[in-house]
Amino acid sequence: MTEPTSALNAIIRDSLALPALPANRSSQLSQYLHVAAQWISFAESHLPLLTVLACQVYDNAQPTKHRWARHISIYLLLGLRNRVNHHTLQHGIAGLLSFYQLQVHSADKKQYSKLIRQLQQQGQAYWSNCIIPKHAKLCRFEDCFEIAWQWQRWVEHAPEMPLSLVLHKLALTLPNAGLQQLTPLLTYPGLTPEGSQVKYQSQTAVVIHQLADTTTVYFSHDEQLEQVARNKVIPARSQTGSVTKWLALIGQLGAQPNQEISLAVNAQQWAIPVSFPVSTPPASLRRLLHALNDPDVAIQKVVDLVSAEPMFGHFLTDAASKDNRMQLPVNDLKQSILTYGLERVGNMLVQYALYQRLTQHRFPLSVWFGRLTQIATVLSSELAATTQAITPQSAGLITTVALSPLFTVNELKSALHMAENSTRLFDISTLTNALDTQNTTTRQRLLALANAWQQDKAQSQLIACCGKLPDDVPARLRLTHCITGLSIIWARQWLLGQQPCPQTELFISQTGKAYPALLSTKDSLYQQVAHLLICPLI
Repeated sequence: MTEPTSALNAIIRDSLALPALPANRSSQLSQYLHVAAQWISFAESHLPLLTVLACQVYDNAQPTKHRWARHISIYLLLGLRNRVNHHTLQHGIAGLLSFYQLQVHSADKKQYSKLIRQLQQQGQAYWSNCIIPKHAKLCRFEDCFEIAWQWQRWVEHAPEMPLSLVLHKLALTLPNAGLQQLTPLLTYPGLTPEGSQVKYQSQTAVVIHQLADTTTVYFSHDEQLEQVARNKVIPARSQTGSVTKWLALIGQLGAQPNQEISLAVNAQQWAIPVSFPVSTPPASLRRLLHALNDPDVAIQKVVDLVSAEPMFGHFLTDAASKDNRMQLPVNDLKQSILTYGLERVGNMLVQYALYQRLTQHRFPLSVWFGRLTQIATVLSSELAATTQAITPQSAGLITTVALSPLFTVNELKSALHMAENSTRLFDISTLTNALDTQNTTTRQRLLALANAWQQDKAQSQLIACCGKLPDDVPARLRLTHCITGLSIIWARQWLLGQQPCPQTELFISQTGKAYPALLSTKDSLYQQVAHLLICPLI
């Protein structure tokens, strides 16, 4: 038995062995999350097999066999290709496992409702929302989970429908948000996924696995493997493949020592978007920061280090083009760096890299949190520009760090709605549903992030003031603290519609007393961020 076959048998066995629902104890729900995590590991280790599961019937003799496994595979394939957060994927898979478990036991509406209540009581909002499928007319298709359901409906109607036809039907029915999530599938698995029958130079073959530019196909007439260009392979009109056939072929090829078949995990990693740790800045940025901290560094060395990372260079030249009064295009990297100065360039690049890493994965509230961060960052930069004590770039970075828990707290990856707690709008913990009134957990997260991204002591001192009123903050930090807090307050008011509570009003009052010029900019700043408030989020 081959490794892929063993892995598939194990994940199917564990899925079928899950306890009946509704659960009698919370540990039974934990089993669902555990098996869901196993599915993610299986998908990343055996991507070709996952693709076959998603795109082919399990067995030609029984086309509907393990249809639940096909549904999970479709969801995983969509999720992995679209950078969906693993925590979100895990809860979505648990939802599908729960749904099919209830179906097997012919559960009635009361049992569905009881399970949903159990999950909601434990704060499992996303999972509970996945138990009952929504009608297509009620879906916005902004979530891979909803697209997977629509895909599953098509293949249940016609189990042997080829992927090319499935994508065609989805493209005709999905709105723009859904179409954007189909786009990554054009690169992988493409229109000729593993297990499908294809034509190459008028000969029929079966796709074994794919690389970025080549496809390994098997020609049955001469029992030979061949690596061919992906763009030269076209789908065959008739598709009679299945999971069992593909696995049998893999086993047959693996038993032949003369056949060179590469199904190594590393060969498939190109199709899974790379994830970068938020806890560590890019190596290129670390080298750059080290150089910027050298008082004797030559400007050309900085230019060379920035040039080594094309995204950094593009970001700086684009920013310089937008910042000059005439908005003339700036193509020279050295000119861009000199426009801002070394300290500002360092802050700009740290903020840019940090924001990219914070927002690299999708989850239900990621668009909202991303927009909130953008608005608050713009506000803090503009407020800082009215003072001489802090640069706009430094203020923007401080605000980005302050809002980083929105993207790093696991519980928020499975949340469907913003926290109802609209008190203390200046305090980020009221957005993350933090239970500790002393903000200990939030501060620890922020300190760890600031240290990892090589921020100065002032940043750590500001973090220690997190959630405090201006009068309780040391005088040397008060202005920066007020700018950050005021930016977050206004961003929450304008984007989320949250109204100030007495504590928030006190924060604004103390800020106005210490720095009246900050409050006088409110109306003009609203106009500057208006384009970020009028967005298709609602």
